[in-house]
Formats: sequence, C-alpha cells, structure tokens
Amino acid sequence: MPNTNMEDLITIYDVTPNDTLVKIGQKIGMTADEVRDFHNLNCERNGLMWFNNLVGIEKIVLPKNYKSAAQIRKENLAAVPLKMMAPDFFAKTYEVLESYESDFENKVEIAYTLDIQLKKMEENQIKGFVSSIHCYDFKKNGEKPDDKMSELSIACAEIIAPINLIISPEGKISGIFQFEKLLKTFEEKRKDLEDFFIGEVSAKYMDQFAKSLSDEKYFEKQIRSTLLYQVLFPSMIWFYKESAWKEEFYLVKNSFPINCIFNVDFIHLDEAKIQTDIKGEIQDKISLQELLKGKKFEEEPEEPVVGLVELKYTTHKNTKQMLYAEAGVALLLEGEIYRKQKILLSKI
Repeated sequence: MPNTNMEDLITIYDVTPNDTLVKIGQKIGMTADEVRDFHNLNCERNGLMWFNNLVGIEKIVLPKNYKSAAQIRKENLAAVPLKMMAPDFFAKTYEVLESYESDFENKVEIAYTLDIQLKKMEENQIKGFVSSIHCYDFKKNGEKPDDKMSELSIACAEIIAPINLIISPEGKISGIFQFEKLLKTFEEKRKDLEDFFIGEVSAKYMDQFAKSLSDEKYFEKQIRSTLLYQVLFPSMIWFYKESAWKEEFYLVKNSFPINCIFNVDFIHLDEAKIQTDIKGEIQDKISLQELLKGKKFEEEPEEPVVGLVELKYTTHKNTKQMLYAEAGVALLLEGEIYRKQKILLSKI
C-alpha cells in the first residue's frame, strides 16, 4: 500500500474576520468541537498554535475530504446489497476453493465449480426463493480424485444434483425444497452406481447415503452447518449493521450452532466495489470436545475453546451482485491453532 503524506490529508485554512468555528465546520460537515479538536491534534506538526477559540488565530488545520459519520453511513447504504434477498445477488457460476488445516493433518485443498440459480417461490403462498445449487468438477490438491470412495461420494451427490434449498426473503436457508424427491431420485438411479461400485464397503456407503436422504432434519442440519452454505446465504441484514450483535454460527459441521459476537466494517475498494468485512468470536463457553462430538456437557469447561470467524463479501455497488465471498473459521486451544478452514468463492 502506498504511503500517504500528511499533506494529502490536511489543508491549512485562512481564517476570515467573520469566521466562527461553527461556520467553518458547517462548510465541511464538522461540529465546532470537531474543528477545534482536529486543529489542536495536528497544529504543532504544522507550525501553528493550539487554541480554545478563534481570537487572534489566522490559520487553522482542517481535514481534506472530511466525511461525517452520517455521510459515511449514507455512502455505505447506497453501495451494499439490498436489504432483502434478490435473484440478482448471485452470479450464475463461481469457482470455489476450500482449505483445511490442523495440528494433526496436512493441509488439504478442495477446488470445484458451483452453479447457482435463485427463483421466487410460487407454492402455497410462501414468500421466499428456491435456490438450485450444483457443485461439480472436484479436485483435491490440484488433482481429480481417483480413489474409489471419493469417486463414489461425488457420484452419489451428482445423482441428486442440483440441491434445491428454500431461502427466506432475509437470505437465510429455511428448508429443503421437495426433500422427498431426493431419495426417490437416488433409489431410481442407484442400480447404475452398483454396476460400477461393487463390494461391501461401497454398498454400506450407499445405504448410509440413502438413510441420510430419508431424514430431512439430519440432511438439513448437514447443509446448514456446512461453511459453504453459511457463506453463500448470508443474512442480508448483516450489510446494514452499525454495531456489534449476537448470532449463532456453526464452526464445526454436523455439530451445534454457537453464539458469537460479530462486528462489521465496510471498505470501499474502488468506485465499483465495496467489501463488507464481518468478524466474530465465540461468546459461549464450550469445550473443544463438545464441539467435535456435537453434544453439550452439563459442566462448564475448564479450558473453553476460542473460536474465530471472518466473512468477507465483495459486492458490486451498482448491480448489488456478489463478486467474491471469503470466509475463515479457526479453533484455538491454549493459544494454539487446533484447526482452521477457509473458503473462497470467485465469480466466473
């Protein structure tokens, strides 16, 4: 990042006989106190006198391109996505890169392509959307998976693709659309898999996969607790937050959601793009064992796990479309990183 000279940030203003701190401030959107305090903070390095009022003062230091909190808020609101989910929020296709690291395993990278469509729901007068999602072209550490279990896992998922999710007007997942059709589709096409994937291990995997498709609550939890879907479907109100808030988030797949405290910051990358940066930390006192087992214990842990979450959304200021989405989740125990996961979605 290039260095910024002080001259680029301040200007020396010539005080006129009719000037007051209030009048000067009104010209640039500052209060009288803000004008005085800014000058007094920067006057010495600019060879000027500190003051309480303008009596005898000929020059004062003012900020260039000053923006009040209200101005900044107004610019942010004009740039971020809409308050309610809209079909145009998504591009048609994204490249996805996920990485997993832990203190007991080597880093693994999974890359794939994701197609997504969002259509208004027109059934039973329910407001919301149906999102059709198809993930394909998987690669593990840059190579196409060639072991039988990975191939079987991908083949099972491909049979029932695309997955159709019910999305609320606020942007969150609220259910699986026509869930009962998933099992029916799998059973109709299972014979094709059995002709290629033979053996007891493959049969048991397909049985377990079919079982998951008969339990809507379990299947929905799998979806909700996956980092991909938590990132892909943000609560649209996140883009309008002004202060810290508490919200549940899954830090471990198939576990339970945890209360986290989140804060948000907005960064105008250029004239066309804005980045919404959301950072969160676990508020609940939870042990690592509870998280990994997906079950809360009665007693409070002696050494609670530290959980950190960061979500970054780069969106277009005019089209309101998501160009990039990035997220990271880290679990720390006794100051050491136990496990971390990252994901990056990039519009193609």
